[in-house]
Amino acid sequence: MTPILNYTEWVKAAAVGETTAWNKLHRTFYPGMYVIALPICRNPEVASDVVQEAFIKAYLKLSQLKDSQNFPGWLRQIVTHMSYRALVRHQKNTSLESLALEKEAYWEDEMNRQMEQISSQNQLYSALAQLPDVLHSTLVLRYFSNYQTYEQIAAILAVPIGTVRSRLSEAKRKLEEAWKKHDDASDVHLRENEEWNSFYQSLYGEMHAQESSKIKFINHLQHSQILFPNGKSSSGGQVLENMVEEDRRVGSWLQPVRVFSSGRVSVIEAQHFNSSEHPDHCPPTSVAIINRDKGKASRVFFHPSEK
Repeated sequence: MTPILNYTEWVKAAAVGETTAWNKLHRTFYPGMYVIALPICRNPEVASDVVQEAFIKAYLKLSQLKDSQNFPGWLRQIVTHMSYRALVRHQKNTSLESLALEKEAYWEDEMNRQMEQISSQNQLYSALAQLPDVLHSTLVLRYFSNYQTYEQIAAILAVPIGTVRSRLSEAKRKLEEAWKKHDDASDVHLRENEEWNSFYQSLYGEMHAQESSKIKFINHLQHSQILFPNGKSSSGGQVLENMVEEDRRVGSWLQPVRVFSSGRVSVIEAQHFNSSEHPDHCPPTSVAIINRDKGKASRVFFHPSEK
């Protein structure tokens, strides 16, 4: 079962000045809004700034929102509008010569043109959901994460760089085909993605502190296979429980900094924190790519950063 996201009460509470409710909205919807801004802005830092400014603008105008159920779509419109404004400002400061040298220019431009033709990201998410998991994961890492180089993707997925290139080429071709078949896509995929973002954002950040969150996440990963960069693999639920218990023992914990979900794939980027007694227990950061089947994790690629 997909987790249910109930944000309407948060919107109502935030509209009358409850900062805790607004913080929940920010934490829940930030990853999805960043995903919207990044392909348009073409720059992670610019996209992050745009989303932060969009949330400020939304907060100031929240009283103007008549129906709290419309919050996600309303916020997406603000982010999209501000992203294109940022892109125009950036292009004014960028020479045509430098733009022509961008290796991924054609694909990025094509993606932006597609996004301009639709009022929301519904069609994009519907198209992405049609990709096979192996292509889906590769494309998500390349365009919607901080692990975008061929070398990083190859290391995370434990495949040769040549395989990454061929998968991206095939993913782009299939994505274009899927785009054409979903002209009337609903927002069902977008809503599901936002729910999975909230699901992982909450459990991933709380599993070290709250036993209930740890148990819920273990159940989610119970029958999955976790794959590590060294080629080893283990049963997901048991591995997660052992890792969390060992972290607790030495005083380590983590915090998700970005979560992106698309169809059956989610990417969780996390920052790790260690105690002064065990400063090298965990790496500074990590990324986990979770593939799902019928609402449960089926395969997880876990890649810690180098110390």
